[in-house]
Amino acid sequence: MKKFKKSTAIVFSVIVCVLIVVGFVLSYIPMTFGANTFVSFSGTLNISSDITGGMYGEYNIISENPSDADILNSMTSIKEVFDENGYKNVNVYCVGKTKIRVEVSYPSGDTTFAKTYQLLSNVGSGAFSLRNEYTLSEKSIVVDGAECVDKITVFTNNSTKYLSIHFNKQGQEDYKALCEKTTTIYLALGDYAQSISASNVTDYTQFTLSDDDYDNLIALEQRIKLGCLKVDLDSSTKVINTMSASLSAGESSGNPFVGSFTSSTAYVVIVAAIFIIMVMGLSIFAIKFGLYSVLLLVTILFNSYLFLILMCLMPSIEFGLSAAIALVIGITVIYTYAYIFVNRVKQEYESGKSLGAALETSYKKNLPINLIGNISLFLTSLVMFAFSFGELTSVFIVFAICSFLSILTNLFIIPFLIKICISFKGLGTKLFMLKKRDMFADVVVNESDITVSKEGE
Repeated sequence: MKKFKKSTAIVFSVIVCVLIVVGFVLSYIPMTFGANTFVSFSGTLNISSDITGGMYGEYNIISENPSDADILNSMTSIKEVFDENGYKNVNVYCVGKTKIRVEVSYPSGDTTFAKTYQLLSNVGSGAFSLRNEYTLSEKSIVVDGAECVDKITVFTNNSTKYLSIHFNKQGQEDYKALCEKTTTIYLALGDYAQSISASNVTDYTQFTLSDDDYDNLIALEQRIKLGCLKVDLDSSTKVINTMSASLSAGESSGNPFVGSFTSSTAYVVIVAAIFIIMVMGLSIFAIKFGLYSVLLLVTILFNSYLFLILMCLMPSIEFGLSAAIALVIGITVIYTYAYIFVNRVKQEYESGKSLGAALETSYKKNLPINLIGNISLFLTSLVMFAFSFGELTSVFIVFAICSFLSILTNLFIIPFLIKICISFKGLGTKLFMLKKRDMFADVVVNESDITVSKEGE
């Protein structure tokens, strides 16, 4: 391993220090520049509700024997509405085919407490339909939203705002029959119904409304979408509440217009746990191996910056409790590799090699094993990710990122730091907590220099 010139090593050391400081600021420190705010890489992570807490809505399914396809379609529709409103961390799942539960992570930006409460309220507000009577009867003609609506769009034409409900083939037939039967159509959303004139309707492919207030149309569009679910939800038994994270004291009900969510103990515990693990590990290394703790800290910091950047490049991945556990395992693996490496350095040094030779030899001997292990874990994680779902996707992504970063560390960061170390001549072994060898331990005797005298001479 070719070392740097001492002057070059000093320059590289300064550059490393600058990169560490800049990386730490960008990764962990939020900053404001005039009207713009940079929340840091860590601040842009999608953190799941099982860590951050938030709000939840729970709705009873009243459809008789709903199919798996209808339940999945309804869950997907709910998720789409929340996505359209800027919510990234939303878990929608079914509880035993009897309930649909929607969990919304701690909000940020425009996703306020009151807005979240209103949106969760809209989920269980009732089914959408068009009909010829205010109160349903056996003779009522009904265009059922769940069966007849294909898509809903909001658009502007000549400064006028419109909401258009597009029908599928069955919907077009039902809508035509409705228009031929009556001149007044009732737009129903649960228990609410609004009368609308249906005179002179000639286009049966869609139903169109206009409104001067664009926000009203957007709100109506969302309610109609949530009213076109394939399963019926009981609006009278829905439960909406603030949600604490897994390790918090419990749920707490509250005014939906209070400006904050329940604070999350889980988030604090997880961040504190990772911090304590790192500090304890580095402290042990500092006491037992000296300067290695600094090299390990530099490696961990660079890996953390790259980890955050890669996670930010995948906005669909949520960092939840299980992903945090996977990250802790990844940090533990880093410590394990580092412990094996420094012990091998000690062995090489005690066998008579110089510190530089011991570092270089240990690196070359450890590299194949580390690469094989990390490449295997990386490929396995990608395969498992392809077949995973839910929170497991985040777990395998975290494993894949950790193994990928370990590969980069072993190929580039570690040899770079070793080159810097061995470039400083006379670097004291005490800095690495290496015991001073016997002054004759390194003397190699050449047999040709040995002379044997004859007896009597």
